[in-house]
Amino acid sequence: MTPRGALLLFARSPRLGQVKSRLMPRFSAAEALALHCALLMDSLDLVTRAAQACAATPLLYLSEAGEVDAALSAHLGAMTVKIQQGADLGERLLSAFRECFETEHREIVVLGSDSPHLPDAYVARAFEELRKAEIVIGPARDGGYYLLGASRLPASLLTDMPWGTPQVYRETVRRARKDGVSITSLPAWYDVDRPESVIQLWRDLASRRSRGEDPLPRACLSLLEAWDRGNRLG
Repeated sequence: MTPRGALLLFARSPRLGQVKSRLMPRFSAAEALALHCALLMDSLDLVTRAAQACAATPLLYLSEAGEVDAALSAHLGAMTVKIQQGADLGERLLSAFRECFETEHREIVVLGSDSPHLPDAYVARAFEELRKAEIVIGPARDGGYYLLGASRLPASLLTDMPWGTPQVYRETVRRARKDGVSITSLPAWYDVDRPESVIQLWRDLASRRSRGEDPLPRACLSLLEAWDRGNRLG
């Protein structure tokens, strides 16, 4: 029987010079790629854990077709890899949601790869909220969102959206209310996509480690610890 829920990870394929461009020039293209890969590996671990806890199907949607390298493959487990379809983020998300609905999943939650430090409980809460609301959204502190879930998804919520701007979250909520779609929001969280958020992530992970918290995004912690020793975070 098809699991009721599906948990999707949306991510850019790791390509030098094509990921984490907003980190440059503070960080080099090679460093941006290294961080992207660390975030992706830790996000795969988060999705695997959360999907198991929520009895959901885990799926990875990459931006481009191509071979997944050994480092990433080690974090895939039994996760199915798919390729995003569409001209912009809205079309790609809508295509993925429709594909999952067509395979008889009732509740679908999508995460990006910029928030592997997100508490697992937020994902569990998203699935719980979808038993009551049609849309659940996790607002990012930059005005976008780090999570989108749906039990029914009108195309109007993803079409002609001002992607990459601080208006995305508010505009999504406005459209949902205008269209009579029930929507609920999770607590705010932050994406790691700018130099200041990299430093914030390092401080947060170092603090969590000192308190003995687990699980931690280990790939990010290891990379940022090395950068800190090399005075790249000063």
